[in-house]
Formats: sequence, C-alpha cells, structure tokens
Amino acid sequence: MRNSLFIPLLLATMARAQDCSIPFTEPLFGVQVENGIWYGNAMRYNGGTDSLRLNLYKPVGDGQTDRPLVVLIHGGGLIEGHRNDFNALCEQLASYGYAAATISYRLGYYGNGILEAPYAYDPSEFRRAAFRAMQDAKGAIRFLKGRSALDSTSNTSVILLGASAGAITAMHAAYLDQPDEKPASCSTIGQVQHFFNFYPRPDLGGVEGDLNQNGHNASVLGVVNLFGGVLDTAFIETAQDPALFSYHQSGDPVAGCGTQQPYWGIGLGMPDQLPWLHGSCTIDQRMQHLGFPGEHYQFHLHTGNEHTVHDPVAVLAEVMPWMRNLFCSATLGASDPHPVSFIVAPNPADGIVGITRTESGPFGFDLQDGRGRIWLQGTSSGQRLDLDLRALPAGPYVLRVIDAAGISVSRVVRE
Repeated sequence: MRNSLFIPLLLATMARAQDCSIPFTEPLFGVQVENGIWYGNAMRYNGGTDSLRLNLYKPVGDGQTDRPLVVLIHGGGLIEGHRNDFNALCEQLASYGYAAATISYRLGYYGNGILEAPYAYDPSEFRRAAFRAMQDAKGAIRFLKGRSALDSTSNTSVILLGASAGAITAMHAAYLDQPDEKPASCSTIGQVQHFFNFYPRPDLGGVEGDLNQNGHNASVLGVVNLFGGVLDTAFIETAQDPALFSYHQSGDPVAGCGTQQPYWGIGLGMPDQLPWLHGSCTIDQRMQHLGFPGEHYQFHLHTGNEHTVHDPVAVLAEVMPWMRNLFCSATLGASDPHPVSFIVAPNPADGIVGITRTESGPFGFDLQDGRGRIWLQGTSSGQRLDLDLRALPAGPYVLRVIDAAGISVSRVVRE
C-alpha cells in the first residue's frame, strides 16, 4: 500500500483496537463500574425468590469494541459469600483491559433439622445447590452476551473465574452442558423432613436453566479454578472442551485436591451427608487422559494445607498471560502478542519524551489518559519522534503506536 494511503488509515484503525493490541497484564486504564445490575429472579431452595445481581467493571480509554469478558464467582460453601468479595479483583482486571463481572447466585440448602448448612440433610442437597448456582452462572453469561453492544464486550472471549464454591460453580457451568448429564438428584425427589415439617424438592429444570434465554449460549473459552472441584469428572468429555487453569493446595481441608467429601479435613460431622467431590488433583488425571494441549491446561499444585491461594500475586501473574493467550489464539490464530515496537525515554518524564522505533515506515500514535481522553495524536514516518508533555497534567498515560505490523501499547508517566 502506498504511504499516502496508509497514513490516513492508521488513525482510522486506532479507533478500533483489536483484542491483542494491549498486554492485558498491567494496569493501563481507568475503570468505571456499574453496581447491582439485575439479571434475573430465581426460586431458592426453600421456595422463596432471589433477585440476582452483578457488578460490572469496564476499562476506560482502552479503545476496544470487543473486550474479553471475565465472569467471577465468589466462594462460601454454596451457603454464604457475596459478589462484592471479588470487587477488588474485578477492578484490577478492568484496569488491565478486561470487562469483569462479579455475580450473585442462589445460596443455601437444607440442613439436617438440628444444625443448619453446611450440615446437609442428605448428599442431594449439596448437588442441588451446585446445580442451581450453575444455572444462575449460565443465565448471567447469557445476560452479559445479550448486552455486549452496550458494554463493548466479546461474545466469544468469555472466561469464568471462581474460588472454592465459586470454582465448583464455574466448573459445572463450563462442562456440565448435556441434558443427560443432569444429576438424578436434581429432578423431583423425596421431601425433606425436619421433625413434623416437610419441604418439597421439585425438579430444578434443565442444565441450561431458564434465566435469560435470549438466543445466546452460555459457552466459555476457559475456566480459572481456584481450589474447586466437580461432582463428576466425566462432565469434561474431550480435549476440545473449555480450557482450564487449576490451583490447589495439596492438603486443602475444605475442598480436597483429590476425591473427598467437602470439609473432609475439618470433621465434626460436617462431611457425613455431603457428596464426594473431585478436586484439582483428580481433575488433573482426567485432563491428562483426554490429552488437553499445554496451552489449554495448566495446573499449579502447591504443597500446603490451607483452603486459599498461598501467594495471590504470584498466582495471578500465572493466570493473566494464560487467559490472554486463550482469546489471542482465538482471535488472531497465534498466542504471541505483537511485541512493543518502540522505546520510550525518559519515562517518567516532565518535559520532552522520545519515541524510538525499532521499525521504519509510517506510523500513527495517540496518547490517552485513564479516562480515555486523547491529549496528543498524529502520524509520522521516521524512527524517532519527540512528544512534548509539558502542557499535560501529571499522571499516567497510555501511548499507542500503530504501524503495518499492528498496534503496540506502552505506559507513559508525566511527572
């Protein structure tokens, strides 16, 4: 293409940044949030109605029209916890360039008549609670896909991230997708009897649930499973199923890494009426058997005996590039991002900052603040360009450079 045609197209292209034009591993952007977005009503285990809501975080100034979406699901044993538990992580993800939603889902199940949950009436109660949570997660995914134009989000680059019971929910939402996989205990079964009180247990419906049947499916690219598990590893059927990143401590006493009942390491009678759950160590055997490719499966097993992540910063540093490579592979056909094609120095700077490119030829650039406002913009054809920052307010900015090879992004700080 002739330079006279290429240069005007540079600025036009910068208005529609692609999924992999930014690193998705560092905080480059401001964040906006909508709290308490209603996505549906659903019947609770005891016949009441839950109003289900989510908090949605989006980057500001990223220029994307097809943002990757992470749906986060909190833990709490299927009986407690709140979507706000993941607000801080959602904000962090949005600053990296993701749209991130943390969702509420139906909680609770019948206790044994003397003690409340997690002391269960029978193993079916935990299974039914996990099934309801799964249905809600799928409804939230369809809801978010249905408003993708409003949020500038992708309907294909969707990833689930859950911890503990949230990871159990995420795993089933991703892999329990066939009607014949519905557990028998999630159909109509015998009543719960607490002394002279009887409580019905009706059919819970299909594996997709009824929420937001809007023409979109609930499929996802992958799952980040933080010390969760599945009721049956057979739900993971082929190496073409959603990708999986698992983290678990070897001696987790709540959700075991092997095949154990929840709370196996705590005792006190809590596990007695709970079903066997397959943790990340048992899931690993299934993934190896199915032959999942390395880029679609990663397992971090930590030697320890806690129901938590031992080093959240280090584990997140593993998760972020793994997630990025999922949708970069899906959208670009390659897992490697376009390398940064320029050097910025000095950085931070209080006056003139120089851009030195490693390639020759025409290029376009813009400099945005965290709210998406463009402070500098233009085109050039050399390998060296000086930008005058003296009129700009102090703070971080995002510098985008686009050339024939693609878009590169760097963080610039005005002192």
